[in-house]
Amino acid sequence: MRRFGRFLAIGLVALALCVTLTGQTVWAQQPASTKNAPAHVITDEETTASVPALSEMHKVVYPLWHTAYAEKNYALIKELLPRADTLVAAVDAAKLPGILREKQEAWDAGKADLKSALSQLHDAAKADNQEQMLKQTEAFHAAFERLARTVHPVVPELAAFHQELYKLYHYYTPQHDLAKIRETAARMEEKVAALKEAKLPKRLADRQEKYNASVLELESDVKELSATVKTDAKDKIHEAVEKVHAAYQKTEKLFD
Repeated sequence: MRRFGRFLAIGLVALALCVTLTGQTVWAQQPASTKNAPAHVITDEETTASVPALSEMHKVVYPLWHTAYAEKNYALIKELLPRADTLVAAVDAAKLPGILREKQEAWDAGKADLKSALSQLHDAAKADNQEQMLKQTEAFHAAFERLARTVHPVVPELAAFHQELYKLYHYYTPQHDLAKIRETAARMEEKVAALKEAKLPKRLADRQEKYNASVLELESDVKELSATVKTDAKDKIHEAVEKVHAAYQKTEKLFD
């Protein structure tokens, strides 16, 4: 029995030593803490709803639509096609800025429509089918306009609000940077005030009432967030951020 006890004691010591050494080995193999990694730098380009290649494309869309189409200048339509090919290729290769990440599906669909219209315009030009050349020029212009609406905000005040929400939702909240969360919540309260005063363009005037109601709901959720961030309740803070994000999406969806 004593002999068994000695073996048991030796075994336990060996096991403890093994665990200690194993623990040291495991820690030695672990990568450096992510806390030491440099923080992501949020640039103006990332938070600005703009695609320079799309703005550049307007240089061919304008003469194609306002001159060639309007004057039924078929020679000019053909002349502008190579330039259109180059600019559409640039748009196709362009990446959306981070703030437009939720528009990716609509952006991809819009690019597909744009490329399809241009391809059919080429076919019409090769066949010298003037009726189809006008029809496909119109389709190309319409596809460009839809793509532009995907990128450019209908309500500038809503875009300004989204710039703050983007940083809060995609960076500060996942990192639970409480200081930044509190700062951003305060700025968002200021942005909501401007949202309440915003007037929709005439073509969307019939949506003003729904917009106003949606903004009031957004304001309520932002105030709830501002109250919640005064505490250290992580889960409640994150839930409040989710509510604000959902309310923003509801407002923004009015313009789809």
